[in-house]
Amino acid sequence: MVALLFVPSLHNDYITVTIRNILMFAAMSYGWNMIGGYTGYVSFGNAVFFGLGCYCSAVLSKYGIDNLVADVALAVVVNAIFAVLVGLPVLRLRGHYFGIATLGILLAASDLVNNLDFLGGSGGLALKQVDQAHFWLYYYAMWLVTLVCMLGTFFIARSKLGYAFVAIRENEDAAEVLGISPTRYKVIAWAIGGVMGGMAGAVFASANGFVDPSIAFAIDNNLFPIVMTLLGGMGTASGPFIGAVLLAGVNEILQQKFIKIHTLFFGAVIVVIVVFLPRGLMYLVGLRGGVRRWFADLRVFKV
Repeated sequence: MVALLFVPSLHNDYITVTIRNILMFAAMSYGWNMIGGYTGYVSFGNAVFFGLGCYCSAVLSKYGIDNLVADVALAVVVNAIFAVLVGLPVLRLRGHYFGIATLGILLAASDLVNNLDFLGGSGGLALKQVDQAHFWLYYYAMWLVTLVCMLGTFFIARSKLGYAFVAIRENEDAAEVLGISPTRYKVIAWAIGGVMGGMAGAVFASANGFVDPSIAFAIDNNLFPIVMTLLGGMGTASGPFIGAVLLAGVNEILQQKFIKIHTLFFGAVIVVIVVFLPRGLMYLVGLRGGVRRWFADLRVFKV
């Protein structure tokens, strides 16, 4: 993160935008990691928070308020309220029922925005941007959002709140016996993850200068954070960042080298990650027994 502070000084717009997008996906991955990695509830609809964050910036810009701080602040409030209101009934579900419900929330939100005229409908909304000389402000805003997500995850994981999340992940019934309210803590985890994704969306929309449902609720925004967290390591403070850097970097290279079939290669990369690194790279760092233990843990080779 310290090294990435100097990216704008390279005066290369392509590199700056690419790294900014990597930071964006890292922040979204931290949001998914909070509910999927620490609490153990796999969500397929976390992109809804990113989309809401995008439209928070778009609505403020529409009414003449062009301020990144205001954009992020509104995204935090809106996503926290949305996560609590929706999470209270949805997070009573378990397993694949919860996953399907979150996917339904994402599709419903996308379709709703697509039909609301004051949000631009399918035509989207344009946002006012800063002049080109100060375009680097968006980069540092995204860097700061990612840093907040990273440090927030680090300290939450080492707090009583984080221990409660992990207790639910390991055995929800046992956690409830110990006095931990599963629904309450799951809603808190989802709200924190929603705030992280919303902040990334607010900065992205302002930097992009335009937002519509296909951009705000894109399938990539739903899939990439999950795979990035899996690659880096679920339930860790550094895994989402490592996964975002590696996977986004691979995707960028594949897009340049294989323009027409890069999605085929990227899909193969995802399969390899799921099969050979089910616990992520951070699991290998602290693994005792080295390659032999890693090979023995792979279920794909077990009959």
